[in-house]
Amino acid sequence: MSRPRSPSELFSAVRGAPSAGRAQHLISVRLPDELLQRLAEVGNDEGLAMSDTIRLVLERGLAGRKTARKEDK
Repeated sequence: MSRPRSPSELFSAVRGAPSAGRAQHLISVRLPDELLQRLAEVGNDEGLAMSDTIRLVLERGLAGRKTARKEDK
């Protein structure tokens, strides 16, 4: 039986590019295994660490949502 892996071990990149002077906040989220695997795929494809991947996916999703709202009006 293999030992449980920490979520960050699913990502090949250890550290991403530093945020350009932006304030940062530490948050904690619970994710199902399937979603964590999907995030790891995105991060590994783009060479990003876990926190950078989550930030990127959130930024893309929120930008897309803003665009969709403008189109609905």
